[in-house]
Amino acid sequence: MTSAARLTPLQERDLVIAAEAGDRRACADLVDAFLPEIAGLANAYRHTPGVERRELLQEGVAGLLFAARRFDPALETPFWAYASFWVRKAMQELVAELSRPVALSDRAVRGLAAVRAARADHLREHGVEPTPDQLSGSTGLRRQQVEQLQAAERSPRSLEERLGRGDEPGATVADQLPDPRAELAFDVVLDDIEIREVHALAERLDERERYVIRAHYGLGEPARSLREIGASLGVTAERARQIEAGGLGKLRASLTRSARVR
Repeated sequence: MTSAARLTPLQERDLVIAAEAGDRRACADLVDAFLPEIAGLANAYRHTPGVERRELLQEGVAGLLFAARRFDPALETPFWAYASFWVRKAMQELVAELSRPVALSDRAVRGLAAVRAARADHLREHGVEPTPDQLSGSTGLRRQQVEQLQAAERSPRSLEERLGRGDEPGATVADQLPDPRAELAFDVVLDDIEIREVHALAERLDERERYVIRAHYGLGEPARSLREIGASLGVTAERARQIEAGGLGKLRASLTRSARVR
């Protein structure tokens, strides 16, 4: 797709109109065209503690698509002059949320990250906000968990509140989220290459390595613990961890080779 700098005013207008109408391809092309501009705005927050560049880009994309739905092509204002306000606003709100002095468990933080990523992916593909049910299907979380995490976007303290009757005594909302035992090595893989590339690289692993990694990190299915995965294979959780470590090593090696080619 042509970058925004190379779009003619007519091309830009047609693309925005199509995206506003819900054309998935147009939404994707619009994001591709303005991604350099979004990345440029994200650079302003690159030194903000606790805020990842990937999250800034995701919020920027959401802001861009929101702007496309509100933009009036009849005006003579260039689209980016209008959209940049909403992109910057989305990033500023994210920074404000993540900079609040509230201590969340790793489990809660990863749950929030999963919901944000699923929301950004849905916005990029469909151009509209996803429903809690759609986010539930994308993340493997229950609808109730998704709604609790979305509420935490406005009030993070709600994740650490004690649950009432009917739940495990003394448990918090965060305690009820799936335990994401994602290792730093795999996070690096996801930071550096597209999810679809991870799927492609996973095909090079042997059957058990591929199964363990996909099951543990929720690639195409709800994430499961190493204990559950080990039980399904008839091995211990420690053995499942060893199988996973071998697969992650191969993925890192493939990533290194891929980076050299680029």
